[in-house]
Amino acid sequence: MKIAIYGKGGIGKSTIAANISAALAEGGCRVLQIGCDPKHDSTRLLLNGRIVTTALDYMRNVAPAEQRLDELLHTGYGGVTCAEAGGPEPGVGCAGRGILSTFALFERLGLQMDHFDVVLYDVLGDVVCGGFAVPLRKGFADVVYIVTSEEYMAIYAANNILRGIANFDAGAFRLAGLILNSRGDGEDDAPVERFAKAAKAPVMCRIPRSDRFRRAEEKNQTLIEAFPQSPESMRFRQLASEMKRNRRLYPAKPLSDSDLEATVFRKTGRHSGQTAGPAQIAPAPAKPIKPAKPQAQDPPQASIGLMSKSMLFREPLHGCAFAGAISTTTQIRDAVTVAHGPRSCAHIAARTILSSGIRTRSRKGVILPRQLAPDVISSDMNEGVMIYGGGETLRETLRKALARRPKALFLVTACPSGVIGDDPLAAIREVGREYPDIPILPVTSDGNIHGDYMQGVINACLEGAAALIDPLVAPEKNCVNILAEKNIANNAESNYNTVSEMLDAMGIRVNCRFIRDTSVATLRRFQKASLNLLAYEDHFGRLLKSFFAERTGAVFSAYPFPVGFKETRRWLKDIGAFFDKSDIADQLIESYESGYESAIRRLAPYLAGKRLMIVSFIHDVDWILETAFDLGMGVEKVGILNFSQDHIFRTRFADRFACETGYTPEKRDRDLSRIQPDLLLSNYVPEKLPAAIHADSIPLCPDVGFYGGLRFARRWAALLKSPVREGWRDDEGADA
Repeated sequence: MKIAIYGKGGIGKSTIAANISAALAEGGCRVLQIGCDPKHDSTRLLLNGRIVTTALDYMRNVAPAEQRLDELLHTGYGGVTCAEAGGPEPGVGCAGRGILSTFALFERLGLQMDHFDVVLYDVLGDVVCGGFAVPLRKGFADVVYIVTSEEYMAIYAANNILRGIANFDAGAFRLAGLILNSRGDGEDDAPVERFAKAAKAPVMCRIPRSDRFRRAEEKNQTLIEAFPQSPESMRFRQLASEMKRNRRLYPAKPLSDSDLEATVFRKTGRHSGQTAGPAQIAPAPAKPIKPAKPQAQDPPQASIGLMSKSMLFREPLHGCAFAGAISTTTQIRDAVTVAHGPRSCAHIAARTILSSGIRTRSRKGVILPRQLAPDVISSDMNEGVMIYGGGETLRETLRKALARRPKALFLVTACPSGVIGDDPLAAIREVGREYPDIPILPVTSDGNIHGDYMQGVINACLEGAAALIDPLVAPEKNCVNILAEKNIANNAESNYNTVSEMLDAMGIRVNCRFIRDTSVATLRRFQKASLNLLAYEDHFGRLLKSFFAERTGAVFSAYPFPVGFKETRRWLKDIGAFFDKSDIADQLIESYESGYESAIRRLAPYLAGKRLMIVSFIHDVDWILETAFDLGMGVEKVGILNFSQDHIFRTRFADRFACETGYTPEKRDRDLSRIQPDLLLSNYVPEKLPAAIHADSIPLCPDVGFYGGLRFARRWAALLKSPVREGWRDDEGADA
């Protein structure tokens, strides 16, 4: 049973919630209470006044890679498990956004609600905004109790909470009733009775005003613990028993403001409470009716835990998840991506994709329609939408996109949607019923709230595209998938062509590129491949490998795309052995061997004996080292900088050069002056390079295949043949 206790701030809701939890625990229930109020005092009485670390403080102070669920859960009176969401200081920040972030944290850390008999959420309810509605709209709570008093503003807040419940019921009843917490001796509870009758919601319990509450709080204890035999404690035990026994739920029927005022103050006029006789309550089943499943399920919890390297180690974010997700979903040529956010966000993301397409066209002569014309439709959120919620705007945009009859639709959200707590799944549920044959897939992003560019790529792959895979497709012989290509690289297509040619020579075809220049039908038959090939074995590649190996039992080649003769030979032998095509692989290797050796002989006179220094944020530099050693060069130093896409440096040549990880530009400048290499290879050439040193830029994605390393080495030879200093500079100052 998952219960949400809502009520006006200061109504005594936390005290009531803590006593209910204590009574339920006394009755043998395993109880989890989560305080969803910025005051973070919901569980104080259960913990004897102990102040615990809130989820938001923990999230702010502890890096994701070090976060542990047990550091957020605390055991209180009766064995009740306690947790507090926390919130910002008064007057700053957004407490509703904090609740959203807290629940996302609990999901990611694997909090299993099913381990408890009762989960109780103590939620601030003055205004049920997108954040404080999380227990309702995400299905965390299936039973709602509203705490009120006889005062008009408390009843007004209760009516607002009914409005929030009505917005998220979706055909299932969740209201259990009202809890009347009296504010003084002799207070007239008739206004509450009239409101309950008009709203057709029962008053489940009346808690009298009592000095015992104050005395118990002075002891930092619940009433159940401090005065176990008191009449008030008995009322909580009766309420707890009723909660377990009576599962009858009611539809939320809020009153209009005018009807509410007329009901509470007994003013004349029509209102919903003027029905004669007892309220007729429609019976509800023992368990709440679940709404129909949307075509797109909530993102799987396991995939939410799969983090980009920058997110995992709390590094500065490189780009935003919104842009990363769109750059990935737009690679599926018969799908449409709806960008739920301001038009400017969609424009910037689309221009980024377009610029990559233009660069590929100008440098490589390759035209990629998905990158020259990304299929993105913006919901055009404006200020009004951000104030009043973007649900209706999003539904209209989804209908507009679905009217084009795409094979699939991806929904990606920008920052404003996440900040205001929009509910894209509700829009998907509603609109999806109108287009049952088109899958609508939400991708967690919310701009950069959920991470950097690579996190958006990860979520688009695992929450979006992976959801299209048909698990019933059987693998076939001589068929492979390619995963983890880099869509931002201008040689991605030429590298694919090189790999495809080698595979074709062995009679092996590419089934699916996950995800580049593909289709919905191709993604559905993902499991047709009997072997999967990683383009790059960086953090992203390893993450995809782990995900598919665990979820689908996918088999992967031992090596990523190869660069250079030896890596390509090893790669081909591995694939040849897997498909029983070793003879063909050996023939292919032999056909390239003489050409490689000939190229080495031509280049060696210019490069043999030259001293090389490598400074790279790319952790895979073996292809450079292999080429350098084949040419007889000396590698003086390798410095590995921090990289947003990897954190594991590996090499086959560890005993042949000096290496330093965690390298910095300052160390680079010092070592350049000390070592004075003939050639510096770096991702970015330093501005103040010593005069006697040549330099070349290491590409983000090298050319794959037998001759990939040699293509780079030809540039080194050309550089070393040219003078370090331009001749005209020798004339500087001659006329002075």
